[in-house]
Amino acid sequence: MHRNWLVCIPFVFVPAVAWGRDVAVVVAAALIITMIASRSVPWRATLSAASNAPWLWTAGAFMVWLTASMTWAPYVPMGTWSKTLLALMIGMLLVVGASKIPNNRLNAIELPIIISIVALLALLAFERLTDGALIRIDRTEDTSVQILNTLSGGLVFLSCLSFPVAWMIYKRWKTSLWPLVFMAAALALSFVYRMDAVPVGLFIAMLSSMAVLRFGKYAFISVVTAMGLLTLSWAPLSVLASDLALDTWLIDHVDRNWGFRLIIWAYVGDAITQHWFIGYGFDSSRVLGAAADLLPERSGTSTFLHPHNGLLQIWLELGLVGVALLATMVVLLTRRILAATPSNSALAATTGALIFYVVIWSLSYGVWQGWWLAVLGLTGATCVAALRINRETANT
Repeated sequence: MHRNWLVCIPFVFVPAVAWGRDVAVVVAAALIITMIASRSVPWRATLSAASNAPWLWTAGAFMVWLTASMTWAPYVPMGTWSKTLLALMIGMLLVVGASKIPNNRLNAIELPIIISIVALLALLAFERLTDGALIRIDRTEDTSVQILNTLSGGLVFLSCLSFPVAWMIYKRWKTSLWPLVFMAAALALSFVYRMDAVPVGLFIAMLSSMAVLRFGKYAFISVVTAMGLLTLSWAPLSVLASDLALDTWLIDHVDRNWGFRLIIWAYVGDAITQHWFIGYGFDSSRVLGAAADLLPERSGTSTFLHPHNGLLQIWLELGLVGVALLATMVVLLTRRILAATPSNSALAATTGALIFYVVIWSLSYGVWQGWWLAVLGLTGATCVAALRINRETANT
């Protein structure tokens, strides 16, 4: 019996993601280790079956192309490369493992997932109300802004998993009240932090989930298609918006950070046209960004380590080949989700998690940050668990 619960141990560390983003990597890696130690997944048979999954072959091809692109990159980022591949492999193992956990053990981890995410929400709320009382024990010299920036990683992690966790709460307690309270608390919390992309992402994800809840798989396909077309159009739209001086308007009337990002996106969009097929090479954004002088007419200049948009970064660094591999993988995963014949509610929860991740991916973090890739793996595995719990519940 102790082996059944061994896999639940990593969830104890989930709330600590609020204080350190890299804890997400620790949680993801620990889950893999405990899955192996507890024998909760028949790994040999699972990996043999997974080897026939087209999306995994596409993911493998993406990683091969990513590695090959270092040969024409402006420098050889071995450290970033090794961390990126490790995080990607951990994420894929989590998703594959979650798809093969036996039913009795799958039900056993449902409650630890719920408790750990609710604890993360409570911790983030406490830290916000007390101006970071606990994190200041270690970060005594940090300003309030620095504290909020640190805690924002935990807020994003919470928001990514909030949709499947809300669905698990609903299935476990057979009431809509507590899932609604949980989601309302997550949304309210997002408004009192500095990262305004989070409430935007939650709002779009909630609308998408409601559409899927009402109209099912056709809404899911429509939402995924619309989001895919929007991300693919980001570069030309950014160039057009910059030509219309929307960046200056945002700086003067909304928030200078959004104006700066639009300038960066337009700059990257122009740069992509020069090496559109194979890109500039893996992790070349930091070299290109360090040389950028984007605001010569203002008091300062804007440089960047990454474009603050996932698809633009992949297109800039890995070219059209990388974008095509990523798009193929998304299509294959979408078909796989639909093949699981989920209920509208389970599909809505999965939609919310994925759409929120894509919104933040389009507005904020760099693609190759290890903690961010670990969040993707943990989110994917939680969605798989939610879809499987849905199916097993329907069969009982």
